[in-house]
Amino acid sequence: MARRLEVPSCHGGDLWFVEYSLECASTKRIETGTGATKNAEDFGDGIRIESIEEDAGGRAQEDSSFDYKMAAACGVVAGLCDSFFVGKFSLDRANEWGYSKVNEFVVWIAEQHSDFKGESLRDAIAFLEKKYPFVGDKATAIFGGGLQHHLRDFSHHFSPAGLAFSVLTQFTGKIYGTDQYGKFIAIPVGARWFDEGLIGKDFCEKLFLGVAGWFFHMVSDMAGSSSNPGVGTGIPGPVLSLIKELSALPVFRNAMDSELGLRKFVSKMFNGTFLMRVNEDGHKEPRRFNLRTEIGIAYEVGRQSLPVLLNECLTRCCYFLRHLYLEVQKIDIKSLNDLEKLDANKFLPFNNPRVVRMVSIASATFTVVDMVDAAIRAAVAGLPNKSKDGTVEFLVRINFAGVIRLIFAVGVDIKTVWKCRKERVRSRLEDESFDQAAMNLLLLKPEHQSILFSIERLSVYEDIERSKPEYRTEKEQWLARWVDNLPEGSHLLNRGQTKQKVEELVAKDGNLWKELVLIELARFKPYQLIKSGEDESDKKGKCPSFDSKILDELWCSVCNASDNSPVKHTAKALSRNAGILDGSRSRKIIYVAGTATVAVATGGAAFVFAPVIAPVLAGSSVVGLSGAALTSASLAAIGGGALAAGGLGMAGGTAIIAGGGAVLGLVGGSGATVIATLLIGAEEEFVLEECAKLLTFCKDVLAQGDESRDLVEWIRFELSNQIERMEIQRIILSSRFNNPSLNKEERKNAKNKLAVFKKSLRYMRICEKELNKLIDGHSRVGKMVVTIKSTDNVRAIEQR
Repeated sequence: MARRLEVPSCHGGDLWFVEYSLECASTKRIETGTGATKNAEDFGDGIRIESIEEDAGGRAQEDSSFDYKMAAACGVVAGLCDSFFVGKFSLDRANEWGYSKVNEFVVWIAEQHSDFKGESLRDAIAFLEKKYPFVGDKATAIFGGGLQHHLRDFSHHFSPAGLAFSVLTQFTGKIYGTDQYGKFIAIPVGARWFDEGLIGKDFCEKLFLGVAGWFFHMVSDMAGSSSNPGVGTGIPGPVLSLIKELSALPVFRNAMDSELGLRKFVSKMFNGTFLMRVNEDGHKEPRRFNLRTEIGIAYEVGRQSLPVLLNECLTRCCYFLRHLYLEVQKIDIKSLNDLEKLDANKFLPFNNPRVVRMVSIASATFTVVDMVDAAIRAAVAGLPNKSKDGTVEFLVRINFAGVIRLIFAVGVDIKTVWKCRKERVRSRLEDESFDQAAMNLLLLKPEHQSILFSIERLSVYEDIERSKPEYRTEKEQWLARWVDNLPEGSHLLNRGQTKQKVEELVAKDGNLWKELVLIELARFKPYQLIKSGEDESDKKGKCPSFDSKILDELWCSVCNASDNSPVKHTAKALSRNAGILDGSRSRKIIYVAGTATVAVATGGAAFVFAPVIAPVLAGSSVVGLSGAALTSASLAAIGGGALAAGGLGMAGGTAIIAGGGAVLGLVGGSGATVIATLLIGAEEEFVLEECAKLLTFCKDVLAQGDESRDLVEWIRFELSNQIERMEIQRIILSSRFNNPSLNKEERKNAKNKLAVFKKSLRYMRICEKELNKLIDGHSRVGKMVVTIKSTDNVRAIEQR
């Protein structure tokens, strides 16, 4: 049966809601409240985490659903405004507005000439026609007369192409257009037209007539002729001009069905027969589609754009005001000077995926409201007259500006989602690359272990040579057993070979690995299990002494170290950091005799015991396996999973148990791995020592440079995550300890485990605080987070 606990997060004042059950099961995927996916894990001892949900508690700015509800509300408001104040699209209104504005424009252009004496539109058209004659008018009959020549003559098109053909006519002496069958033709300019000054005599005159003369003549034609001002044929606008020009191309000449044809369609649009309407008297009236109509349509689209613009502004303003309020509330503004603390990126409604999604929702809501309104009004309009088709009424009431905005909004939203996904993938790859690089720096590779083992063996040899004769036999026997238990394939080097190998590895891997070796050397003290007498129960018996100065001498010899006592100083640093962690002034570290004990399975020779320890640590995840399969699965489980699944694999599991592995286990393993690593010893002293090792390593690493500082930040961040997971386990153990169904023995065991966890957590928390102080003291300001700017950082760390 699942149980629920509230656990405070170590990353802030939030709560983790944890559901757990007291039964083991296989790993499965569960969802967190923030949308992230985590693995449900078996923590051992029959305790299984079912789900972890984060309570935003006060962090309402993370609640995207409220923003999206506001966006939908904005869409509804804008849709209602469109329904009641904008109405349907009207071609008649567009024509009326377009005709009026064009007429005013023609009169205004004529008034700019000092020699214009008229007042009416007729006077303005006549004045401009006389002042700016146009060579294209000389081919009126060839291009279809007064009704069609403005459409068929390309130089009469009020568009960039029309301007180009006008200039081309000046320099080639030909007028370009189409015949009545839509075929492209070029009419040569007559000689008398040159004499009339319609074609320029030099370059400047040709250019002036082709550009300025063309523009003013187009103005004289756009409102009709002087004989029929305001209601005449006019000239085609940019849209109809483009369609006509394309219709002259062979590929477009039969683009529509054979009965109508594209050229006939364009002609009917221009002369008004295609959009013909029936007036109140029952007579048919043509509705021309020309420049004036296109201007009016632009006006209608502008009217439709107003509610679309309102929708956009409302949506962005709502986001701005809400998130500004939340940011002010978060920072707790008390004075004007505090306004400098505001982060504009948190509330400005631009370049933000949340805003992009809100605009998409608002646009979609607006379009839905608009279409529902159009459908209702179309149905109502068709009720009195059953024969009336409501389709046209529905189409003219749709806000096409809103539809276009929706298409663009969805396109931008999809692009943003795709971009964010690519960035997340790239960031995850970079983080994984950095994590792997950081883990590699916390591992003692086989060649590094060879240096460690070689120095330890050489130190024991030297110690035996300096020992009294009565102790040499025992020490030689211990050394023989120690060598036999080294990992298979270990290469033991003499002093000269070790020195040469150290130089090669420094050039290849940098210097950080040497800090791990120094930590292991500082913890190395052989002969711990050797008693002076045959009776091992003799409490008066003592281990043979080991001269630790030998390690310093060997290290300085093979590494050319400037420090005369590096191992001794590292041992003092471990004791000093252990004292910081447990509150005492100093603490004696636990020395490791290599093969002496499994309880503290770190240090060089413990590598060989990894296959034995792993099944114990892996627990229920390897139930049912045996032999080589059991060993492989156990080591992979301790390593955080197989390499293909993003874990460290068998090698990582072995490294966690062996040299340098406990440092990695504290910050790089899964929850079960960390708990197993922390509880591998029978005493809480093991946890204290591992935290002391981690802190000592980081203090030495931070002096290496900026790239190593990123490594320390990563270690602190991962340690913080592990503390959080341990806190969940502690609370679960506390609840189990208070379970009245437990017998006395079970209660005692739970109490002992709880005591170990509390001490472990205390050491880990103090270690995290010390790491924060360490980073802050190195010119880091503000709260530390792990940020990897590029893969170059990763390469830099790997190179060091």
